Amino acid sequence: MELLSVNQLLTPTIIEPVTPVRTGSSFIEANTEVVSFDEMRDRHVIPVFLKDNEPTISHCDFVEAVGVAAKDYFGLANFPIPDIRVSHPVKGRVYEARHKKAQDLLPNEKTIYFERMAFMITIPGIRDEISGNLLELTLGGVKAYHLDNLNATKGSLEHFKIFIGFKNVVCTNLCVSTDGVKLDLKVRTVEELFEKVMELISGFDVIRYMRNLSTLTAYELEERQFAQIIGRSRMYQFLPKTLKNEIPELLINDTQISRIAEYFYHDPNFSRNDSGTIDLWRFFNLFTGANKQSYIDKYLERGVNCFEFTDQIRQALDNPQSDFWYLS
Repeated sequence: MELLSVNQLLTPTIIEPVTPVRTGSSFIEANTEVVSFDEMRDRHVIPVFLKDNEPTISHCDFVEAVGVAAKDYFGLANFPIPDIRVSHPVKGRVYEARHKKAQDLLPNEKTIYFERMAFMITIPGIRDEISGNLLELTLGGVKAYHLDNLNATKGSLEHFKIFIGFKNVVCTNLCVSTDGVKLDLKVRTVEELFEKVMELISGFDVIRYMRNLSTLTAYELEERQFAQIIGRSRMYQFLPKTLKNEIPELLINDTQISRIAEYFYHDPNFSRNDSGTIDLWRFFNLFTGANKQSYIDKYLERGVNCFEFTDQIRQALDNPQSDFWYLS
């Protein structure tokens, strides 16, 4: 099948499914488990609203709403296969096994659901390349039940996060920006959720975002500039609140900053070049790679922040008179 470049994506097209490219890396890794859609549908119980025992919008409902939206909008022949990660299990047991010891429980006597779930769906055939890295159009979402008020009744607002962006196939890093993310989506029904996903997809400017990503390859940081950014990033966590409010926000934590510094020298795909410099595309991927160690409920916010932070550095390099704190 012929691959479509971004410049060919002016309107949705009918495309046939392809076998997704698999790597040994996950799009998110910290404290998560891999589950299939079938397992989640057949084995996981659904949390309910406590006041009327009515079900919430389940993880499966969420994945299906996004999958159907993708199938309808992009004209896919089949329902796309989601890549799902879950964390924070809530374990239980059936009533008949209430007196058993944990080690004596049979599989059919155990119940489980996961408080947090993230997934992504790759849109087959919509791809482009930056600096030798294949990027695939991807959409998905995050659900964390601890953000909902389950001590309520059916019809109460439920919280979701949805995104559309690109996955870097070489490392499964997710590239997203504010234009392709809704971080505080509140709906009451699956139908509302489907409509919001369709709005996000139709409003996403694929060409503009790819151009923004491509421009990062034209900017380079010297090793001393990279070191200054890393040092200032460590300092940022401890700044007085008044000063922190005047500085561009950085959501990456100290452990992740250490990982970025390590991979500046040792990452097989995005480390510095022979002259000791690193372009902003590789810099951005060091940050998105470190973001894979975030918990599910912080993953998208930090992903957006990685792009915003990198773009602020780009703007500072464009303006030598800039007082950008991380480089000043």
